[in-house]
Order: sequence, then structure tokens, then C-alpha cells
Amino acid sequence: MEKYLPYIVTIVCSIVSGLISYFASRAKSKADTDRLVKQYELDIENEREKFKMEKERLEIEHKHQLELMQAEADNNLSNTIITEAMKIPEVRQQVSQGVRNGSRKNHKL
Repeated sequence: MEKYLPYIVTIVCSIVSGLISYFASRAKSKADTDRLVKQYELDIENEREKFKMEKERLEIEHKHQLELMQAEADNNLSNTIITEAMKIPEVRQQVSQGVRNGSRKNHKL
């Protein structure tokens, strides 16, 4: 038995050392995994916030473009109405008469 005692002690030390290393690495691995999960959650939250801000910016931009398009459409409509109205002889005659009357009033002043 004394002949095998050094071998038994070495084997027991190796087993204990292996188990301690295993549990230590497992604990470190769990801590690293938890840290990564928290970091990923923060990254996801940051991306959500960026997405929300980008979405708001695009909505404001879109609203502004719609307002510009509406203003342009209103302007075009007004110009079209005036152009079409001026094609009618009666309207053209009334506008000319109004301009002449306005000129006469300005000359009298």
C-alpha cells in the first residue's frame, strides 16, 4: 500500500484540482454570460431608442413634405383657376374694366 500511496495522493490532488478548475471556470462562464446578456439588453435598448428617434425624424420630414406639396398644389390650383378664368371673355373684360377704373382713381388722387 505504501508503494501506491504517492500515486493515490497525486491522483486525489489532480481530481480535486480538476474539480476546482471546472467549478471556477463554470462560475466565470456564468458571470461572463450574465454580463453579455446585460450588455446585449442595453445595446438592444439603445437601438430601439435610435429607431424611435429616426422614426420621429422621418415622420416630421414626411409631414413637412406633405405640407409643401399641399401648398404647391394650392398655388397651382389658384394659378390654374386664374388662367382658366382669364380665357373667358366676360371675365377678361371685367378685369380690364377694373384695372381702368383703378387707374382713373389713382390719376385723380
